[in-house]
Amino acid sequence: MKILVADDDRIARKVLRAFLEDASYQVVLAEDGKQAVDVLMAPESPRIVILDWMMPGMTGPEVCAKLRASRLGFRPYVLMLSAKNDKNEVVAGLDAGADDFLSKPFNLAELLARLRVAQRMVEYELDLQKKIAELESLEQRHHLLGELIAHAPTSTAPGAAPAPPATDAAALAPIPAEPEQPRALLVPEQIASLAAAALEQLGLGEVRAAEPPAGFTLPRETYSAWVALIATNTKVWFDLVLEAEPAVVASLLEKTLNRSAAGTTKQAFLAEALTIVSSALRSELRQHAGETLMPYLSRGLRLDHVRHRLPLAEGTRPIQLDLAGHSVWLTVVEQPAPYKHKPSAQLRLHDVLAESYPPARLHEVPLLNCGAILNERYIEKISAFAEATAEQHPIPVFTPTPLAAFFHHEGVS
Repeated sequence: MKILVADDDRIARKVLRAFLEDASYQVVLAEDGKQAVDVLMAPESPRIVILDWMMPGMTGPEVCAKLRASRLGFRPYVLMLSAKNDKNEVVAGLDAGADDFLSKPFNLAELLARLRVAQRMVEYELDLQKKIAELESLEQRHHLLGELIAHAPTSTAPGAAPAPPATDAAALAPIPAEPEQPRALLVPEQIASLAAAALEQLGLGEVRAAEPPAGFTLPRETYSAWVALIATNTKVWFDLVLEAEPAVVASLLEKTLNRSAAGTTKQAFLAEALTIVSSALRSELRQHAGETLMPYLSRGLRLDHVRHRLPLAEGTRPIQLDLAGHSVWLTVVEQPAPYKHKPSAQLRLHDVLAESYPPARLHEVPLLNCGAILNERYIEKISAFAEATAEQHPIPVFTPTPLAAFFHHEGVS
């Protein structure tokens, strides 16, 4: 973690820098209070500050007051150092905005202990900010989905899958007995029909599916949304990707909701359109393949804002859907689900529980249901239960496909 050391004493700066770097911290130095403020106001500034009380130009308490008055995106943790050890001086330093106070001369081991406390507090605040941002994004998408449903020409209950058109039952081929010759659960014609019927509920008129021309490649500058379906009984994973050019997304959003929107809303609009499509496909799969999970929230990004291309296999062909005079492209990748039995120590973020945990033989009420996406808290809970019960049995999980890992790695909404 990066730490700012602000002290006008050159020897003190040198000693602290050597000590902190030896403890694996990244150290930034400032010679006075003004320089410290400039560093902390810059982007990607240090999260922890070791601040001397007496400095020329601007004292430590004055730096604290300046920081607290500024509307920084992140409030740094300030550890004040001072030769003053009078209780009133300590109170004055804390009241000025310092988070901790250490009198000179100090013990280096105690300084490290206090920095560990500071690091825990900073990490907690960063995690809290991340969760708040996620909740705000979810709230925005909830309102957007509500708008889409409200503007739909036919009444659709929130969260309900759109009614698919009548399909030939024979189009859904059963899983054959020979695993070396798997057949698709959903054929392209059926996917196109279901997707078109779902998107028509956005009020954009008739949607037609078309075969992209030979040699067609999607432009780099597109919005892309992804979601996954997992047929648990047959252990088949579907990656769904919906893509459209920015101008097309803007036009469709304006036509659907009668308003323009910023880039984040355009991204959310495409993701929610994919949610509607995936709900239709999930409903159909449930009738023929049994329980089908949709564990992840659909996620979106703008492809020209990331460094890498989507990890799609060579020759993967999208379905072109023409709606309201514009084209969007839907890609559905059906593959065996990446299924593993893992000990609790090998569980990773974004793994999906393939069964409820713990098994019924160990606990009458499951702590986590089938389909739960593992986060840090869930992994800690599983590890704690395994340790408390001395049960280290492997846990069945579906691990993310390359597309799932790509969308989560890019940190998209």
